[in-house]
Amino acid sequence: MINLKINGKPVHITEGSTLLQAAEKLGIEIPTLCHLNGYAHFTSCMICMVWDKKSGSFHPACSKRAEEGMDIETDSDEVRWIRKETLDLLLSEHVGDCEAPCHRVCPAHMNIPLMIRQIQKREYRDALITVKQDIPLPAVLGRICPAPCEKICNRSQVDTPVQICLLKRYVADVDLANKNPYMPEIKKSRKKKVAVIGSGPAGLTAAYYLLIEGYQCVLFDDHPKPGGMLQYGVPEENLPRSVLDAEIDIIRKMGAAFELNTKVDRSLWQNTITKKYDAVILATGQIDPKSAQDWGIRVSEKGIWINNQTFETSVRGVFAGGNAVRSGQMAVRAVAHGKAIAYSVHQYLHKKEVAGPPKRFNSQIGKMSEKEAKGLLQETEILSDESIEVNTQTGLSESQAGQESNRCLHCDCRKPETCKLRIYADQYGAEQKRYQTSERKTVERILQHETVVYEPGKCIKCGRCVRITQKAGESLGLTFTGRGFNVRIDVPFNDSLSKALLKTAEACVEACPTAALAFKNTEEEQR
Repeated sequence: MINLKINGKPVHITEGSTLLQAAEKLGIEIPTLCHLNGYAHFTSCMICMVWDKKSGSFHPACSKRAEEGMDIETDSDEVRWIRKETLDLLLSEHVGDCEAPCHRVCPAHMNIPLMIRQIQKREYRDALITVKQDIPLPAVLGRICPAPCEKICNRSQVDTPVQICLLKRYVADVDLANKNPYMPEIKKSRKKKVAVIGSGPAGLTAAYYLLIEGYQCVLFDDHPKPGGMLQYGVPEENLPRSVLDAEIDIIRKMGAAFELNTKVDRSLWQNTITKKYDAVILATGQIDPKSAQDWGIRVSEKGIWINNQTFETSVRGVFAGGNAVRSGQMAVRAVAHGKAIAYSVHQYLHKKEVAGPPKRFNSQIGKMSEKEAKGLLQETEILSDESIEVNTQTGLSESQAGQESNRCLHCDCRKPETCKLRIYADQYGAEQKRYQTSERKTVERILQHETVVYEPGKCIKCGRCVRITQKAGESLGLTFTGRGFNVRIDVPFNDSLSKALLKTAEACVEACPTAALAFKNTEEEQR
């Protein structure tokens, strides 16, 4: 038996065991990308590096044998630094978006690709639920949003962008036409009250997500009807008030109370708002400096001063967003503010550190070329643009919605939650562009296999799939080809992927630490 210490804890392990095995015996996790249990070590990714305090040396934990008296550190500053370096290098040639461009630029960060796939399968209620994870007023925004998501759609490199806003409007309209429109599940009451000053898009959104969490919400507005600029600033022909009222009515049925024709002056603020409510949200639209003075809130040149990450104002327990902090906001950005505010208010009322919504690592490949976008067309059902004549009053028909959804290029990652490269990049604060060269690799998608897609640009050359196909005795399998920087995983003799993965397709997809190998069917991948 070998005796050593890992992170100050003694461990006894059989001679010949690796440092990775010793750490596992103590329940200490060491990140790995190329290591695969049951297979010989490969030592290619080097993310499993640990530090021996006695010798002052770094070792790859997956292959280094434990030695008597070692004193190993797995999470010191030095170890974290070398792992970040490794990740920065791996990411420098990684060609893949963690999130599709449309998803990434949407101010509300709505999962647009998932909605589109659900529409393709005519799962309209599921698509509506996907939208309402981030946008509680989809029928409204489906009519008035300027659609920044469409401006960055990769499909526009080939012909015209997917009409995302109209698709969002379609599932929202289908839901509103239902006798029982979707109502989110409301959690058990937390017996905390939140005052929302202003019932425009930011205030309504904040109330929607706080109501879901079980908080009581009262919206104060000095107008006779709720909706703010949606009610009083958008022409009826662009936004029928029946649509706006229907979506507001859902929030009312969720438990929101409205105090209309009520101006929050100094007296109401001091005697009611600050005394009877556990948190306050200022979503008033463009702020009146006198009102801010009455409330004791710090104001900047643009509006109410806030912490940009948490939306907290200068007064503890008071949050602000939308046009109250900066005039001229798009309604969709006000909605994004409302959801983020709800997140921070929940943290505040839950006695947690108010840090705002978490930000995740996102690999970004930048703008695709026309050639690259055309290469992705082979996976869509519509290979060239078939323009849809849309009636602005009625929106898309069901057949048009199906046709439009089939134009999506599926730019998003198929493993956004399980990609180990993304998980570790998050964990170690990796920087994708730190070592990036002037010219990136080409976006490529190989679809020769019936169920599996291979994207070489996402491959980190860990060799897992190569070892799996070799051990399983695939007649062709996968192998390394090329030399130097041009090394890649490929099928021998330029044969097809379908012949290479006759027995091991599922095992290779499961073992791939990125989305280089994934199931074509995204739902199968998620399963």
